[in-house]
Amino acid sequence: MASQCAFQFGIEIELLIGSRSKNHKSWMSLAAEVSTKLAKAGIPNHVNESNDKSLENYQEWSIVQEVTVPTQAGKNLWGLELVSPILATDTAWVTHLSVVFKTLKSSFTLSASANTSTHIHLSTSPTLSATQLSAIAKSILYFEPALDALLPASRASSYWCQSNRANPVLKSLSMAQCFEYLDYCSDPIDVVRTMCLYPASSAYGRANGYTEDFIHGVYKWDFSNLAYEGSTGTLEFRQCPGSRSADEVRTWVELAVAFAAGAIDGAEMIDPNGTVVMEDLWWIVSGGCQSSGIGERRGIEALFAGRGGSGKKGARK
Repeated sequence: MASQCAFQFGIEIELLIGSRSKNHKSWMSLAAEVSTKLAKAGIPNHVNESNDKSLENYQEWSIVQEVTVPTQAGKNLWGLELVSPILATDTAWVTHLSVVFKTLKSSFTLSASANTSTHIHLSTSPTLSATQLSAIAKSILYFEPALDALLPASRASSYWCQSNRANPVLKSLSMAQCFEYLDYCSDPIDVVRTMCLYPASSAYGRANGYTEDFIHGVYKWDFSNLAYEGSTGTLEFRQCPGSRSADEVRTWVELAVAFAAGAIDGAEMIDPNGTVVMEDLWWIVSGGCQSSGIGERRGIEALFAGRGGSGKKGARK
C-alpha cells in the first residue's frame, strides 16, 4: 500500500539562463553568480562542475552545466541545471522552491527553450518491492495516452523521452500481455528490464559495441537507476517540459509523486482491456495525493482543468 511508503523526491530543473547585471564570458562565471545569489537568499548550494552524482552532492542544491541546452553566448544565455537536495512530501519543499525562483527571477532571465525539461526522481522508504514497481509500471503503460494529453507533444517525441511501451520486451505485446509479463516479475531488476531494455541494434547500441539488448535511461519513466541488486536509486519521470516558475515545478512534482503513489494502490483495479479515460487517471492521481501527503494538489487541479473524464469507468475492473 502507498500509505506504507514514505516518498522522497529530487528535482532537476534545466534552464536557459542569463544574468541581468553581468555579461559572462564562461559558464563557470555565470554559475558562480547563481551560486552566490542563492546563498545570499539562504539556499545552501554548490557548483558541481564535474556533475559528480555521489550522494553527498544531494545534501543541498547543486548547479550543473547542462550540455543538452545549447549556449547562446552572444545573448548571454547559458544552459544550466539546478539539482535539488533530497526532499520530503511536507509543505517545506514548496516554500523552499518559491525562494529559489524568486531569487532567480530577481537577478536572471529565464528564457523559453524547447531543449529544457524538468525531471523528477522518486524514492521511497522502505524501498519499493517488485510487486509495487510492477503496479507503477502497469499504470505507466496503461495511462500513457492520458499522461501524453496533459504534457506538451514535443516531450513525447524526444529521443531522450521515448515510450516505455516501445522497448524490445513490450513493443509486440498487447496491453493484457504486458500486464501478464509484469505479473511474472519477481525481482525489481525484472521490472527494470521489462520497462527500460534498449535494442543492441540501435545506433547507440552499435556505436557502443553492445551485442545484446541493454538497460538504457532514455524512456519517459526511467527505471535504470534501480538496475542493481540492493539499489537505493530512483525512479525518474522525464517527460515534464522546462519550468520557469515555482508553480510549474510544483505541478510536475505533484503529478509524479501522486501518480506513483496512486498506482501502487490502484493498479490492481485497472482492466488492461479497458478504454483509457482522463477521469480514471484523475482517480489514480487524486488518491496518490492523499496517500503520499504531497500537498494541496493545486497544480494538478490546474493541469486537469477542462480535461475531466467522460463519466465512463474504462480503466477499472
